[in-house]
Amino acid sequence: MRTTTRWTSLLVLLLLLTPAFGQAPLRLAFSNLTRGPLARRPVYVTVTAQDGAGRFLRMDRTGAFHPCLPADNTVPRAGRLWCAYSFPLPRAVDLDGALDLRGGRIYLSIGAPLWLRVDPATGGLVQPDPGNGEDPNRHTIFDWAEFALDRSGLHANTTCVDQFGIPLTLRARGRDGTEAGPVGLDGRRSDLMRDFKAAVPPSFRSLAQDLRITAPGHAPEGPLTRHLDAYIRDMWDRYRRQPIVLTPDEGTFTGRVEPGGVLVFTRAGDPERHLIHAMPTTLEAFRCDGPLARGTPTERVLGAQLAAMLNRHVLETPLKWRDAAGYYASGPANAYARFWHQRGLGGKAYGFPYDDVNDQATLIHVAEPAELGIGFRID
Repeated sequence: MRTTTRWTSLLVLLLLLTPAFGQAPLRLAFSNLTRGPLARRPVYVTVTAQDGAGRFLRMDRTGAFHPCLPADNTVPRAGRLWCAYSFPLPRAVDLDGALDLRGGRIYLSIGAPLWLRVDPATGGLVQPDPGNGEDPNRHTIFDWAEFALDRSGLHANTTCVDQFGIPLTLRARGRDGTEAGPVGLDGRRSDLMRDFKAAVPPSFRSLAQDLRITAPGHAPEGPLTRHLDAYIRDMWDRYRRQPIVLTPDEGTFTGRVEPGGVLVFTRAGDPERHLIHAMPTTLEAFRCDGPLARGTPTERVLGAQLAAMLNRHVLETPLKWRDAAGYYASGPANAYARFWHQRGLGGKAYGFPYDDVNDQATLIHVAEPAELGIGFRID
């Protein structure tokens, strides 16, 4: 997988039935908290997920899930055929939730439906990508929450990993009355768009356009794509001269940069050498990919730690990685992520892919869920 105290206005009740797991229905409640004329703008819902076999599913307006098929590509847009999976925000719908649902997204779009596409060659689902000049969704304001519903319960989060379009909030309630959340952004969209430009360094301001704020990992060629380069080089030079010690939950790892830029870690009692195969670029750090996401499960854990510390500018003090008070205190850092943490409820945000390192992301979980609430504002 990336609320407000005012839960009035429009409530959309969705029942996710999961008899395969012996769970009671889950009520999903949407609250449109928009004020003024924009409250009358149409809102559309698009729900997708994957089943236990990894097959893509989409939900229709009656709540039934169907496989996503190439035959669904029927609507011409931007020179291609797209799927009409969106529908106007309903007052109520019962979901057929007997499936094991994972990798789910609940999209909200403002003023227009979203257009998705099934790749005929792979059967994969092409999700909205406003960075693609041929994507018909690039002129639409949208955002999404992520979810999974499995044997361990409900997992959900808001996310700014790729972009910000609409401030969303989440709150979950269990059948025993326990609550998870609220998490997310409960401000006005217009305020957040304005305040972002005022709060971030000049090199980040161009990320904010009229319809959305794009994450720096998707920035076009320019100075921002080299924003962390000097810091990354300094850290690799430092740990060429001295060891680095990382302490994730998996144990204590001691590493050193070897010739060729390979960062090699060892762990007491472990005969294996765990490698970060190259020094990452700024964009690889922002996106948490490349050498930071390759290798064995242990190497990916170490890569996640390194990526989080680079974004937060704390790699020079690795033993203090759990001290969130030190995050973003110095630069260069991921100012995009810093802003969402400053404005997120409880200081939580999903500002980059590994923002869940040290529990900083907006993840919530309820073992026996009864209700998930989503609030949003577009004014």
